[in-house]
Amino acid sequence: MNSYITEEQQIETLKKYWKEYGFSIVLGIILAIVVGSGWRFYQKYKTQKSEQASLIYERVMIDLVNNQNDDAKQQANHLIQQFSGTPYAKLAALTLAKQAVNQNKLDKAIDSLHWVVNHASNRALKQIAKIRLSRIYIQQNKAEQALKTLTTINAKSYKGLVLETQGDAYLKLGQTNKARDAYQAALKATPNPEVMRPILQMKLNNLPANSQRQAAGHNNGTATT
Repeated sequence: MNSYITEEQQIETLKKYWKEYGFSIVLGIILAIVVGSGWRFYQKYKTQKSEQASLIYERVMIDLVNNQNDDAKQQANHLIQQFSGTPYAKLAALTLAKQAVNQNKLDKAIDSLHWVVNHASNRALKQIAKIRLSRIYIQQNKAEQALKTLTTINAKSYKGLVLETQGDAYLKLGQTNKARDAYQAALKATPNPEVMRPILQMKLNNLPANSQRQAAGHNNGTATT
């Protein structure tokens, strides 16, 4: 009954405005009502989609814990195809990329990571995907491409990871001194590196100790022994 009265009141108000202000004003009011209703409907729809995507992603994680990798892959692909606008679809794509790497299907991993880079609105997810892409390129002996990808990452929170991956790429190219510089810079950019990044420290320690002397001798036109 209350809603009926409210609708009647709205109609009477529109009639009153029609008489006082004419068609253009009334049309504007009607459009505002329609837009407001449409916006509320869209927000409700968006919330429902996000909730559904959350449940499916939860199933993906449960399947992975239970080593049901085929089921996890199927659910992840469903997320990407039907819920591509949600963050859970991007997380699912990252999961698929990780599975592909574990199975040594690097090209498939690259496809999944490119999808994240091209579709994610979340900056952090884009940066993570680019770092993982760079690591795969290094595995594929495409260190130059890895370095090019890393230059597109500008988030300070990932600086340590970017520098470490740059070091890996330089090492792959045989540029030991550049690798050392990158690893040292990565250690400085990483909080508590002795606790948080022992592998990074190990990479630095395993570099040839005389690479700087060899480079200096080469620049001076002399050979070192």
